[in-house]
Amino acid sequence: MPDQNFTGPVNLVAFGMPDGADLGEATRQLRKLALGHSAEILDVDLIVRSADGQVSRGTLPPELGALETDLLDDDDLALIGAELSSGESALAVIYEDRTLASLAAALSDAGGRELMAGGIDVSALEQEEE
Repeated sequence: MPDQNFTGPVNLVAFGMPDGADLGEATRQLRKLALGHSAEILDVDLIVRSADGQVSRGTLPPELGALETDLLDDDDLALIGAELSSGESALAVIYEDRTLASLAAALSDAGGRELMAGGIDVSALEQEEE
């Protein structure tokens, strides 16, 4: 959760998988990330695409349903759904990256403050190397 010392980057990742895939191990990994404080899970959604191309939210297993907060809007669902093939669904996770929170706390304790945070497109780094 964001605090006065550090707000990590908030990201979205969506994973395509076969309809009806077992999400047991994914559930365990999400819990592990949250318990280890390396990620704050803000939302989890299951996105399904019907045979006629309609995109909607699916029903998450009960252990993941508690994490569903509907942060994704209809445009987000359509964008993710457009990437799905027939017979696929997607697990979308919105999370705050907390891996540097302890470093931020140490720097804050030393009188420092966060100046900026954000992502860097990996392709931009690759262009710099050339």
